[in-house]
Amino acid sequence: MRYSLSATVSKPPCLARRTWQAAVCVIATFGVFGGVARAETPVLREVAVGLDEGVYTLDARLDLALSDSARKAVESGLTLRLDYEIVVDRERRYLPDAQVAALAQRYEVSYHALSQRWLVRNLNTGEQHDYGSLDMALARLGEIRDLPILDAALLSPGLVYFGRVRAVLDLSTAPDAFGWLLFWADDWSGESEWESWTLRP
Repeated sequence: MRYSLSATVSKPPCLARRTWQAAVCVIATFGVFGGVARAETPVLREVAVGLDEGVYTLDARLDLALSDSARKAVESGLTLRLDYEIVVDRERRYLPDAQVAALAQRYEVSYHALSQRWLVRNLNTGEQHDYGSLDMALARLGEIRDLPILDAALLSPGLVYFGRVRAVLDLSTAPDAFGWLLFWADDWSGESEWESWTLRP
C-alpha cells in the first residue's frame, strides 16, 4: 500500500503579518488619494504679447483647478510644479520653421508645515513668496504679467515669426515616502493646449 503525504507550507507569522500590513497600507493610501491623484487640465486664457523697450513680453492667465484627490496629495506633502513652455519660430516657405527661441518659466508650490504657509518659488530666479492658502498660491501661479520672452534685436524686419506657449503641470516631484505611490498612479500631470500668436517686426 502506498501513502502520499501532502505538506502544507505556511508563511512565518511575522512575514504573513507584514504582508497583510503592506496590503492594508496600499488600500488605505488609494482610499485617501481616490485611486489616482489627477489634476484638472489647465487652460490658458488672455494670452497677449507686447513690446517694451526692445523686449517682447508675455501676459497670460491660467485657469488651474485641482481635483479633490490631487489637492489632498499636495496637502499631504507632494510638491506641485508648473512650467510655462514658450517657443518662437521663424516661418520658412519651403523648409520647416526655424526655432529662434525656447524657454521655460518654472514654479513650485509646496506646504511649509512649520510656518503653516504655502510657498511659491520661481525656479528661474529663486524668488519665493508665501501664501495663507493653496488657492491663493494657485491664483499667483495663474497670473503671468510682463514676462520677458525675446529680445526684439533677434528678429529680422519683414519676416514672419510664430510664438506659442503652454502650461505643464507636474506632481511627480514627491518626497521619498510617496515615491512608491507614483509607481501605481501614472496620471499625475496635465498640460494645456498650445496658445499661439504671430510676430511681424
